[in-house]
Amino acid sequence: MIACGELIQRIQDMIDDDSPETKVVIRRHMTSVVSGFSSRRNWFVLRLPLDIPSSRILPADVQTIYYSQAPDTDYQTHQSAAPKRYTDNRWLYNWYLSLPITTPVLTGSDLATTINSTTITSVAAGFTAAMVGEYVRIGAHPGFYKIGTYVGAGEVTLTEGFRGADLSNPSTPANLTSQYFEVRPNGTKQLILHDELGDAITTGTFPIQYTRIPLPLYNDYDQIYLPGNCEAVLLKCLKVMDRTQRYSNDALKLDGDLEMEWGRMKALDFQPVSKPIPRDAMGHQIMFGRDKYSAGGYDSNSRRILS
Repeated sequence: MIACGELIQRIQDMIDDDSPETKVVIRRHMTSVVSGFSSRRNWFVLRLPLDIPSSRILPADVQTIYYSQAPDTDYQTHQSAAPKRYTDNRWLYNWYLSLPITTPVLTGSDLATTINSTTITSVAAGFTAAMVGEYVRIGAHPGFYKIGTYVGAGEVTLTEGFRGADLSNPSTPANLTSQYFEVRPNGTKQLILHDELGDAITTGTFPIQYTRIPLPLYNDYDQIYLPGNCEAVLLKCLKVMDRTQRYSNDALKLDGDLEMEWGRMKALDFQPVSKPIPRDAMGHQIMFGRDKYSAGGYDSNSRRILS
């Protein structure tokens, strides 16, 4: 990980332009590049643990689910699809994504906040204590912000400060007013979990690990949550800037260095490797050592149940 300000300053030194306006442009490109890189891989440094409630509504900043566990069991669940919930005999428990949220729990157009502040207010006064833990999207700014504290019907606080700017004058931070907002934004993902019989499990919480969508970059000290010194981010920003200025040939010259740095970044990212399961010539799993199955432990589909 590295502070974004260090990379921005290096780019400004390379192009010999230290103007605040250029810094704003670079920061926007860098936010876009980091967002794109974060979606290309299940990065360990972006992974978070979470207990999913019985509502099965995921946080708005979920990007990829890495691990999930069935409620009140030690069974790991595996990603499936809706048509397979009654036919897939490979695993005891499966999960898949349901239709996303299309109606936020609260919308408005009068939200006010300031740069780096955790306080957001709304004159319409629609906030409730039940919204603690929900996520809010603010205006045209990227990023989803978690509500941490309920202050009153017209005010809540976020767990992280708002990173944005006045879009009409981005080089000059200003108080933001009259912002459109959504609590539990449109597009929030929902999860369905089903058991070995294909029935949906609708009670109990269960733990997952997921990679989050990173917040936008605004302050020089904002960290880029990717491995190493993020040289690939710097090179990708240079490519985007060259193409923006129609210097396509200069952008192409960076492809080799970018691929090399991308490989280095991936090499620094810890990823558990699952060992292949030994099987006989018929494809049956071979077990070594102590019997890992319960006596007579079969379900209604003649599949063995782990003890």
